[in-house]
Amino acid sequence: MDLQTKLQEDMKAALKAGQKDRLTVIRMLLSDVKNIDLMPNKPTAQQAVEAYGKKLRKSMEEYHRIGRADEVRKLQEELAVVDEYLPKKASPEETQRLVEQFLASNSFTEKDLGRAMGAFMKAHGQTIDAAIANAELKQRLQGK
Repeated sequence: MDLQTKLQEDMKAALKAGQKDRLTVIRMLLSDVKNIDLMPNKPTAQQAVEAYGKKLRKSMEEYHRIGRADEVRKLQEELAVVDEYLPKKASPEETQRLVEQFLASNSFTEKDLGRAMGAFMKAHGQTIDAAIANAELKQRLQGK
């Protein structure tokens, strides 16, 4: 089942169950997925959902910074719905293990951080959180 069909089915289920907050998020995701053809860079449906999640995370950080706890909580709930449609990311411990294996099979120096990150992301792209991987690579390469 493709992502758009899954979103439509989940929208119907949320509508029948009376889950207004969930319904709102699913409708936004569905709208973004349907409007892919209008976007200049023609992302995939998965990338459109990831972009919406990224917007929510950025808004959550801003609200947290200015001390609006009620808005942060609301955005966390919305983000939980968005994460249901994204592939599961590796845990920080799993990412750390992958970085160790990657560096054991490659010889990068601290100056090669950009190239190392590029190669690592090419190998493990969708399965890991890039921010965690970058921090881990930076720490490991500084230790060499």
